[in-house]
Amino acid sequence: MKKVMIIASLMMLFSCKKEEQVSETKITTDSLNVAIDSANTAATLNQINLESFGFPAEVNGCSCYFSKTKEDFHNEKYVYIDDYGNSAFLKIDGKQAKIKMEEGDFDPDNFSKIIKNDEFSVTIEGKKVNELDEVMLFQGTMTVENKKGEKTITPIYGECGC
Repeated sequence: MKKVMIIASLMMLFSCKKEEQVSETKITTDSLNVAIDSANTAATLNQINLESFGFPAEVNGCSCYFSKTKEDFHNEKYVYIDDYGNSAFLKIDGKQAKIKMEEGDFDPDNFSKIIKNDEFSVTIEGKKVNELDEVMLFQGTMTVENKKGEKTITPIYGECGC
């Protein structure tokens, strides 16, 4: 009888340990998958390094200027500035990028703009959130894509006016 109880106890002990090992392996595998998924998502959304900058000397008068956040906007850290029709400016990987623009129709309620050059394509979409005299405040998104297909999508907040 003692032998039967010892054998039964040992079987239960080993069978419990085996289940614990299986569940530990499963947890490890799941957490690895989550880490890999997060890394892939971050790489997809931040392939181009957009940096903030101040007003270029050649932008004077009417213009549009956007930041990633409301706080950055109030601290004059812009990721996009244009002069209403001639040129748009961005800072990408430490270098100032200037993209020639064509003056076009401007719908202040559904703000949308696509500009391109040989290196980059910039798409801005947003909505007017406020209007003061000759200045309109916008909020939306900006997508910057290079010729390799790498891209960054960032929220934007800023204004257009004179």
